[in-house]
Amino acid sequence: MIREWIAVALGGMIGTLVRHMLNTSIRSFSPQWLPVSTLLVNVVGCFAIGWLFRWALDRQLSHAWWEVGLRVGVLGGLTTFSAFAIEVFIAWQTRPLLGLAIVAGHLGLGLAAVALGISAATWMR
Repeated sequence: MIREWIAVALGGMIGTLVRHMLNTSIRSFSPQWLPVSTLLVNVVGCFAIGWLFRWALDRQLSHAWWEVGLRVGVLGGLTTFSAFAIEVFIAWQTRPLLGLAIVAGHLGLGLAAVALGISAATWMR
């Protein structure tokens, strides 16, 4: 258990550093209003978690400490969107309506939470 936690912590550090590096370098090449860096990080993270998921599943390694470190730590640090995407994909395979509900919940609640956070910060000025 402790190896898994350490792997997640170190992986998270690596993933967030990679995300910051990509965001910083991509923003220097694209207009400020175009969130290309976020899109690229999310797409790369989704590809990587999909590949890792299938690869680890085929080898029965889906709960090895280092696989959890890569999946939860590195890819979770890179983008939580990849975790969201794999959860939707897995749910969709057996219960498509659950997959849609997860998407609707994340988008609806996420956008509402952003609006509430902005309102709360505005109110507290």
